[in-house]
Amino acid sequence: MNYRCKIKMSSPLSVILTQNKLTDENFNDWKRNLLIVLNFEKHSFVLTQPRPPTLAIDAPDRDFVALERWDNFDLSAMCYIRTSMSNAKTDAIKCLMNCRQKVGTPIKEHMMTVMAYLSEAQANGAEIDAAVRAILIHQTLTHFFGFQLS
Repeated sequence: MNYRCKIKMSSPLSVILTQNKLTDENFNDWKRNLLIVLNFEKHSFVLTQPRPPTLAIDAPDRDFVALERWDNFDLSAMCYIRTSMSNAKTDAIKCLMNCRQKVGTPIKEHMMTVMAYLSEAQANGAEIDAAVRAILIHQTLTHFFGFQLS
């Protein structure tokens, strides 16, 4: 997934996020500030509502507009989140999100890499529950999901 967060934060309240980046000890304050900004921008719905389903080619134009609107607001919210995180945490999460198993790499070797990225992200304050870890790990595997015995 390619994230492009080179946006200018449009909200006058966004300075709250740039001055109070997420660190290990301020999650509750950071989350409150994030919700203030997202509510002000009217983007907070992307945190609670699922993305509309992919549309058929003959769907009405208004449905395509709604889907594009949701995607744009989701990108904006993600950018606010990423730009308000400490650099170490951002880098660790970026490595984890971009990690992909290379074809021919033994599963054990790949899993050691993924576990190192998870550990680094958590050491930098990321709270990743078991369900999200399982999803992230599954997404790093090739579509072949080929096991190689060592």
